[in-house]
Amino acid sequence: MGNPIVLIVNGSSLDLIESHIEWLRQQEVTVVAASGFKQMTQEEFERQIGQADAVIGPPAARVTLSADLMAAHPRLKVISLASSGYEWVDIEAATRLGIVVTFANTPSLSEVVADHTWGLLLAAARQIPHHHRRLQAGDATRGMGAMVWGRTLGIVGLGNIGRRVARRATGFGMTVIAAEIAPDFDYMRQHNIELVSLPELMAKADFVSIHTRLNPSTYHLIGAPEIARMKPSAFLINTARQKIVDEAALTAAILEGRIAGAAIDDPPEDPHSPLLQHPNVVFTPHIGNRVPESNDDVCRCAYNNVLAVLQGRRPDPKYLLNPEVYACGLRAAIGR
Repeated sequence: MGNPIVLIVNGSSLDLIESHIEWLRQQEVTVVAASGFKQMTQEEFERQIGQADAVIGPPAARVTLSADLMAAHPRLKVISLASSGYEWVDIEAATRLGIVVTFANTPSLSEVVADHTWGLLLAAARQIPHHHRRLQAGDATRGMGAMVWGRTLGIVGLGNIGRRVARRATGFGMTVIAAEIAPDFDYMRQHNIELVSLPELMAKADFVSIHTRLNPSTYHLIGAPEIARMKPSAFLINTARQKIVDEAALTAAILEGRIAGAAIDDPPEDPHSPLLQHPNVVFTPHIGNRVPESNDDVCRCAYNNVLAVLQGRRPDPKYLLNPEVYACGLRAAIGR
């Protein structure tokens, strides 16, 4: 019986594979990873996963892991996500098939994404990239930004990242309001956060920061009706998943002057978006967690989750997305 095979398709894990490969080999697993996997086709993915006992995702390439694909490859025992998001996996189907699913929502990941949220907020509000581009072109003209101190911050989704963003607002003397479907009232009282409805938040906040998960109920959660409630001076910040915000509605609102600006941790869906040149808009290519210490922490968490399953142990409960799989029954032992 050979070592179990771990297929790595996650972009950050592939970036750091050279620093992890020897340690992984010492764990008696066979690692399948290549830089070209970042551009992996669906056909290549299906060929590779057919031999895998475990997969580290979500993938850098636009490949899917459907319920049918999981069912077609009975060797697959564990799907470990090197991320805090888990929309790539049909968890219900995985559970039904006896596949363990984990994620890597580490404290360091939440902290660095909160840092990036504030970096984007300040960059858009004070037009920092815009003025930098002007200086590069030899133009030292000074524009006017928006004040952050003392304003109202509205947080949509008060989970691990949202809470850390809220705590940082204290240093800016901000009023913090939040829309949250499962509020922790003790936490909100302790940190002086007011629970409001989403419509109320959109109307009251000077800065709206999105930190909810992407699922069918939050797809385009922030659409034209929600954006229409925002103040003309307000900014929208999104370091969560791109599809939570209707980009077309956001673009129209900014270009028409109905809101002040935005900062998005994803490239625009339209590569020629007029917002790329707007002084009050900032885009980054989903780099919220792209800090060496946090990336290493997240990748090692994902690997340890895989190793736990392959070695017959339960992963740490805080990283296990489908604990009910142990009651439903796991897939057959490795090598059978």
